[in-house]
Amino acid sequence: MPSRYGVRKIFAAFGIAFVLLCSQPAAAHRASTFRTLLGEEDHHDHAKVDLPKCACHAAAEGWKIDCTDKTAMNNALTYLETVSNDCEKKDHSTECEKNFNIINAHHDHCNHDEVPEEIEKEIHEFEDFYTDCKIERKWTQVGGVCAEVHCEESGTKAELTTAINDLVSNNCNATDSSCAADKCKAAFQKVLMAHDTCDHDDVPTNVEQTLHDYEEACDSQRCNTATKTEVDNSLVCSGAAAATTRGAFLLAAIAVATTLAAA
Repeated sequence: MPSRYGVRKIFAAFGIAFVLLCSQPAAAHRASTFRTLLGEEDHHDHAKVDLPKCACHAAAEGWKIDCTDKTAMNNALTYLETVSNDCEKKDHSTECEKNFNIINAHHDHCNHDEVPEEIEKEIHEFEDFYTDCKIERKWTQVGGVCAEVHCEESGTKAELTTAINDLVSNNCNATDSSCAADKCKAAFQKVLMAHDTCDHDDVPTNVEQTLHDYEEACDSQRCNTATKTEVDNSLVCSGAAAATTRGAFLLAAIAVATTLAAA
């Protein structure tokens, strides 16, 4: 058993390892992982960072993320809705899982006019039975990056409710140009950012429907909910490599601690 001095050296070693982890790429995520291991609550906003990547599902299941392929999207929805396939339950088959992943990835990534309207409506019938996957919305050259929404702050739901009410009271979807008004543009961008980056529990329940109700009229006013680099990276399955790197650093920390304790 190590001495009191040896125990102090072990803690010092893990402190060094923490600094090393935080200095590597994706430092914020690694720091969050360490805090979880230490039993500390991570108060980072509920951005959808811990979900599996849709790109990795595509690579493993043999399909492509292609916003021009409406046939593949419609075929996936047809499979899910076929009663004999029994996909509307949590204990579903791997084929149901695959087809949900197809419609989910395209629904979240592609422009609204690239996704069949039926999918826009019907995907919500299946969401409670499946785990969402992470993919960024398609990049647009118009609008820049949206202002951040602090998903977990106490006043955020109220701010979003106000934004939704602003869209309604100002008739922001009355015509193709209605959403150009400053109040409409600001309200739509806030709803869009919250929809794409916050957990469902952190936003009003009607955020999803509001986005669908206004996204066509406000399409020219939308902003990007992620940077161009983040969008591009979300289309590549790189999560396994990142996990391997984290594991290697953690093993190295254990080795250092053991060595110092024995010194």
